Amino acid sequence: PLYGVQFYPYTPPGVDPIFAVTGDRETIICRPLPEKSKGVERIRWFRDDDEHAVLNSCAWSQDLETGDPLICVAGRSPKIKILNVKTGQLAKTLIGHGDEITDLAVSPLTPAILASASYDHSIRLWTLDPVYDRNPCVLICAGEGHKDKVLTIAFHHSGRYLLSGGLDCIINLWALPELPDENAGTDKTTLLHYPHFSTAAVHSQSVDCVQFYHDFILSKAAQEGNIVLWKIDGFSSHNAYPSRGSAPSTHESKDTRSAFGGGYQRLLQFEVPNVNEFYMRFGFFHMPFKHPVLAIGNLGCEVYFWDFQRFEEWTGDEKEAPWYSKKGKKPPGLFREGSASTTASSAQTGSNDGQSSQTMAMSGAPGQSAGAKAHDISDPFFNIAPHKTITVPNVVFAARQAAWSVGGEWMVVVGNYGMMAVFHRWAGHHAK
Repeated sequence: PLYGVQFYPYTPPGVDPIFAVTGDRETIICRPLPEKSKGVERIRWFRDDDEHAVLNSCAWSQDLETGDPLICVAGRSPKIKILNVKTGQLAKTLIGHGDEITDLAVSPLTPAILASASYDHSIRLWTLDPVYDRNPCVLICAGEGHKDKVLTIAFHHSGRYLLSGGLDCIINLWALPELPDENAGTDKTTLLHYPHFSTAAVHSQSVDCVQFYHDFILSKAAQEGNIVLWKIDGFSSHNAYPSRGSAPSTHESKDTRSAFGGGYQRLLQFEVPNVNEFYMRFGFFHMPFKHPVLAIGNLGCEVYFWDFQRFEEWTGDEKEAPWYSKKGKKPPGLFREGSASTTASSAQTGSNDGQSSQTMAMSGAPGQSAGAKAHDISDPFFNIAPHKTITVPNVVFAARQAAWSVGGEWMVVVGNYGMMAVFHRWAGHHAK
């Protein structure tokens, strides 16, 4: 199976959309062919020299001296391998985790900072700058963050915050120091014991995918059948950066702990049928002046799409194309006040009160129109149906991850049996 896919992020939108896929011992670098040609061009093929390797994640970086594209890969082994795509050589190996690695992410601020999540309950941040090769691990987030295996991580666009989710149903937000710091390259690696926000209330199952949407959060847990959009009360990346001492400790037993003065607000919930296996990861595209689009594949060759702009433009008139309509009164803004919320000291509606999200979910009132089921944002526990579903023809495979190109023109879904599905938007339309 192919578990990981990522597009090269260092070219302008629409320019040479190179992507990498990884699974088992293989890492393959590809370029989608023009629409008339269809298919993909294979640029480079790496085969791990460990015959027991099972790679599951990849992330792009760049050589700081030459600018060569680097692909970072990891999986069952606790080692991270950095591969030079231009030369075809192994550039370096990062060693430090004590168990399987489950996710990789590169800082949006610099290709020199790489984050990794592991079964060893920790997140490590590394510098790829050769100046610090003596000890490239610059930060370890552990201690009071996760009680079990960490499965997913994601950087905020500012590069100063990191999300993590795990087998313990916990989602943490870590406020990162400036890296590399004064300990970089020495025998004294900086330790971060406490996240600035931590909750076990959004999900009741293992959290296997998280991403930021501006200051909001998208998260998914295995076997819950939905993706949740939510926000941390009081958190804004425009506010002053929080001090390390403001991170809440674990002395009080709470489902949600926050340094930002509150709990969280649940905003929207997206219905994802037939996504019940562990480690099925969504892809989210957003950039200025383009429609944000969420996508995920399921176990039955279907790929689901939600265009977030439609929530702002939906009028309730079934005869009008909801994503172009300008008539009628718009619903409340997507990120409105009045969503289900929690406090740090008690679990209210938005926390699920310890129950499964599947149990709490609703698929719409009897007789509700298809348009309303796909656009109603009045209830944060309402399961919003996909705006579009595409069935991949003539194959049967379980999707494992979806990824978008920089400009959103291309999307790739990878999964079992070495399958990859390549999607291309046509000019003048928002999704294909």
